[in-house]
Amino acid sequence: MINILTICKKELMLQTGFTDAVAGRVIREAKKEMVAKGFNFYANKRLGRVPVAVVNQIIALELQGSEFIGNVSQAR
Repeated sequence: MINILTICKKELMLQTGFTDAVAGRVIREAKKEMVAKGFNFYANKRLGRVPVAVVNQIIALELQGSEFIGNVSQAR
């Protein structure tokens, strides 16, 4: 199984101090990039998690991903 760190809007707001609207815009932009790379899974409007690497490229910061992969904690 491949572990890819992901981030959601709330985590982005906590780590950067961005407002709700700005964090949402960054997530939408990351989803557009993923669809452009051929990952049509990210075309779903209800999906709110994106890879941290894509967000890091967009905002030019080093963010930490979620400690959760899916619904399972990595500590298991």
